[in-house]
Amino acid sequence: MRHSPLNLVVEDQPSLLSAEDGAKLRLEIGRLQRENRSLSIALSEIERVAERDMLTPLYNRRYFLSALHQRIARVDRDHGRVALIYADVNGLKAINDQHGHCAGDLALIEFAARMTTAMRRNDVLARIGGDEFGMLLDHVSHSEAKAFVRRLKAITGDEPMEYEGKQIKLSAAFGVAMVDRGSSAEDLIGLADTNMYLAKRRN
Repeated sequence: MRHSPLNLVVEDQPSLLSAEDGAKLRLEIGRLQRENRSLSIALSEIERVAERDMLTPLYNRRYFLSALHQRIARVDRDHGRVALIYADVNGLKAINDQHGHCAGDLALIEFAARMTTAMRRNDVLARIGGDEFGMLLDHVSHSEAKAFVRRLKAITGDEPMEYEGKQIKLSAAFGVAMVDRGSSAEDLIGLADTNMYLAKRRN
């Protein structure tokens, strides 16, 4: 009598994995998952370091330029109002010469910390290089940006920095450029830089 294949019963079918092999596989999967988490953490740290200034806790020039390009595109798309502020710490060379480079580094760190206290949630603050800093302000008019600069000047320059029992005066010059439709990053930085040096001459 012929049996339909559906009626066939296969007995003693061997398991694809033994208990020992299954345990080894679970251990290997766990190891790969841990390595993957470690790799993700390492990549996140690399990305963080790549966009941060080496001295201060601020963003660096690379990140700042990327953020500026994003805001230029946003202004072109939805007519947003964005201000670019450039700041230059006054007398950093004199601080280095009179008190040493450690004092100069601490002056930059202190200046960055004071600038940070004025930041709003979506503002971007970066050390562009040397004694120059850049800030991007969203949703501000030109008059509001200038008022913000007056506040920055007060915050950063009202109190001297103390170093080894000495009082070191901190101050900075600021320049403003508004991000308009069709603006280029190079032109905006150049305009803010020019306005900053004009302000430095007036002081």
